[in-house]
Amino acid sequence: MDTVSTPVAEGPPEESIKQIGCSHYKRKSKFVTPCCMKVYTCRFCHDEKENHVINRKEVTELICSLCDTRQKVQANCVNCNVGFGKYTCLECNLFDDEDKKQFHCGGCGICRIGGADKFFHCPKCNMCLPVQLKEGHKCVENVSRANCPVCLDDIHTSRIPCHIPPCGHLLHRTCFEQLLKAGLYACPICQTSLMNMEQLWKYWDSEVESTPMPPEYSNCYVEILCKDCHKESSVKFHVVGFKCTHCGSYNTCRVKGPITVRGYLRTAIRYFARFCNSLISVTRYIYSNFPMLSLGNGVEMNMENMSLNDGQPGVSAEDEINEGRLLFPYFIT
Repeated sequence: MDTVSTPVAEGPPEESIKQIGCSHYKRKSKFVTPCCMKVYTCRFCHDEKENHVINRKEVTELICSLCDTRQKVQANCVNCNVGFGKYTCLECNLFDDEDKKQFHCGGCGICRIGGADKFFHCPKCNMCLPVQLKEGHKCVENVSRANCPVCLDDIHTSRIPCHIPPCGHLLHRTCFEQLLKAGLYACPICQTSLMNMEQLWKYWDSEVESTPMPPEYSNCYVEILCKDCHKESSVKFHVVGFKCTHCGSYNTCRVKGPITVRGYLRTAIRYFARFCNSLISVTRYIYSNFPMLSLGNGVEMNMENMSLNDGQPGVSAEDEINEGRLLFPYFIT
């Protein structure tokens, strides 16, 4: 509510006012929180102490930290005329005495730091991005409205800087550094590499070259999917990893089918041909040593002209061969 005190014409000199506030902001005011009607210096102080969060845009009252005058939200105290912050945004109810090059982004709906000339607002991503990414970033719709995939905290209103990997998904920079320390280099959302991994892939190339597989695995192949270029390929099986044939990445996984062995089909055909040749040799031996072969039930075979004698019209071996039928069953007793 508005105070009835009469405001003075001028406030105290700026240099005579001590810096007050909290660990998050240096300011000369405190919020009267509408959710629990308590007094806190900022929304972060409130959220750390309470079991709920506050929407700072819903705050309608504040208290001057110098004269303790309770009043509606405004830039200067109605009693002592002190400015509540060198930077003041009445849309976000933000007051800050520290120069962080703050600016209000209408697209994001919040205040940001770093200077308005260093950022641009991407309408599809629905967030401010560095100007150097204006022509080359990958748009992900409303990407900042999601929580960090590592700590699950809000990204859009977080004071922690975020890391923007090539895939476009956001995560806190501190969480990104923790992933690297743990040896995790893939995006927790899409598994794309979080950074340029070219040097690591070269190291893995040397590891593959210095680690030959046993002979029985020399012709084993697997089907893989690259998580960086999203293409499938067939590569040799190796315990170190599977290298994408399209982009050279080792950020891959097997996708379908068992391990296949190549080069053995030709060997199998060769052995089968040898078996057939041996069978032909045995057949020729029978032809030359047994002119008449009894097949039982009064059926005889003339081995010279390969004709059957069973009282029925016979079919010569030449006809059998010409018609593509096998003669081998005739020799089974």
